[in-house]
Formats: sequence, structure tokens, C-alpha cells
Amino acid sequence: MSISRSTLASLIVLALVVTGMVPARAAPRPENGEIAFGRFDPSLGDFSIWVANPDGSHQRHLTNQPSFFSDWSPTGRRIAFDFFDATGEHVATISPGGDNQRQLTSGPGIQEVPRWSPDGRLITFDASPVSPDDPSFTTSIWIMHADGTHPQQVTSGGFDVEPVFSPNGKHIAFGRITGVSAAGDQLEAIYVVDTDGTHLRQVVAPRPGLEHPDWSPNGAWISFNISPESVNAPDAGAIITVHPTSRGLRTLHGPSKDLRFFKPVWSPDGHALLSGCHNPQTG
Repeated sequence: MSISRSTLASLIVLALVVTGMVPARAAPRPENGEIAFGRFDPSLGDFSIWVANPDGSHQRHLTNQPSFFSDWSPTGRRIAFDFFDATGEHVATISPGGDNQRQLTSGPGIQEVPRWSPDGRLITFDASPVSPDDPSFTTSIWIMHADGTHPQQVTSGGFDVEPVFSPNGKHIAFGRITGVSAAGDQLEAIYVVDTDGTHLRQVVAPRPGLEHPDWSPNGAWISFNISPESVNAPDAGAIITVHPTSRGLRTLHGPSKDLRFFKPVWSPDGHALLSGCHNPQTG
């Protein structure tokens, strides 16, 4: 997939990268509040979802099974996340208090990386009917109602991962894995498609180490990062933004001497980005 377990393991430190962008105006959303994140859980031997205040205080355990990607609902009342069980990887939601967990997907294969629509009625995710160790393994983008009903496939024929809705709810941005570079880095592009599967177009051409697209609340930018573990990418650990029109590609925040950044996620008001920090010296 587009993220390795070792990259997930570097979710030890979190940073806020202030952007000064225009605040969101499209849809009512809660003010910037708590964050949800993945943390390695020694009792599970894998990751689980935690919640904390933005300053790191009041940390609390949310899930008790191996679980990885999470996303707050627009109202802030539910958190969608993916988790593993004996049959594969699936999508569920849970309250911020850690109760009332509801499993939304099931069956063999994987359903992962859920993201809410701006109105909270839909969830998009990537999925495969077979496990990653199957030779025919590939993934496509899906949407379903927030209660798990009416799943619909949006893309096919590619290796599509990590979808995210546009702020108006009409489009989905996602990563498409296209191969491996000569240096051994995963090649990934960013595409945008309408929610009915039409008007597929490439926004960013395949780049080594590209991962984790997100859409700014005002709709003006799609952000992503270059994997901090990329072998030869000169911008490894950089946060990059681009207009959905493919114009205005720029490095928003480059790696520092001691830290490389990954998985940037926009704050609800559009003023900041939350990012994981990877220390290449310690791993």
C-alpha cells in the first residue's frame, strides 16, 4: 500500500505547520479541536487509535484492536477508522469517548482509509476483494452511506488509495500507485474523479514517494507529502501543495535537518496542517 508499517511507526511526534491560508467557508464545521492519531500499542503488537488535545494533553486510548487511519466526522460526533480482524481490514466508526463502535464493512480482503464527505452522509475508502498477499491484489475507490449501506465502486483498473472528498462533496482526490522507480521508491500520482466515477483526470504526475493526499477546506489546494523514507527523492519529507487544476505546485514546508514530515491533514478552519514528524537519525 502507500504507507509502510515503519512510516506509521514514526507517528510518535506531531507538529502543526501554520500556513496562513484563507479559512474554510463552504460548510459549517466544528472549530479546531481534538486530534485523532495512530500509536503503536505494545499490548497489541500493532497500532491503535488515540485522541488528544492539540497541545498533546488529555491523551486517551480509543480502539482496542489493530487500527490505523482515522477521520473525524464533520460534526465531530463520530470518528471513522480502519481495523484488522481475522477476515481482513474493515471500516468502523466510534464515538470520541470510545464507545458505541459500529462496524460498517465486512467480508474478505481490505476496506481501509475512510474519509467523511463534507455533509457527513457518505464515507469514501479504498478496497480490494482479496488480501495483499494475493497475486491479483489491487485497490479501487469506493463510497458508501455513513451507516455502511449502499456501497458503490468509483474507480477501477488502477491501484487507487487514500481517497478524500472535495469540500463541495462533488469530487474525490486519491493516490494512484503506478509502479516502482529505478531507485526502489514507490511511484504514485494524484487523480481527481467525480463521485459517480466520471471525469477522471490526473492532477500530479507519478512521483517517487508521493503519498497521503488531502484537500484544503476552502477547496483551493490539494496537499501531499514525499515519503520520509524515500531512497533518493531530494524532497523526501517535504509537504507539497497544488491547485486541483494541476497549477501552482509548490513546496509548502521542506524537511529540516532533524525532521521529515508526512501525512499532512488540514485543520477544520483551514489555517493549519497537522503532520507526522519522522526523525531519520532514530527512525
